[in-house]
Amino acid sequence: MHFPALAAIRTDERFRDIFLRIVSRHGIKMKAIVAIQRKLLELTYILWKSNAYYDSEYERKIISSEVITLP
Repeated sequence: MHFPALAAIRTDERFRDIFLRIVSRHGIKMKAIVAIQRKLLELTYILWKSNAYYDSEYERKIISSEVITLP
């Protein structure tokens, strides 16, 4: 079943960019979908292991805080 990966590709810009990059490099859509599945699985495991919640704005917040704290 590839439903979570396909939903992530359709709705999340970061996963869509990864998908398009892999398809353009290899030309195999299934390979790109499996790569997205693996990323989702790793993300799920990390969130479970650290007992954290998913924050879709996390990366943007980190980048903006680094820009503010630079001397």
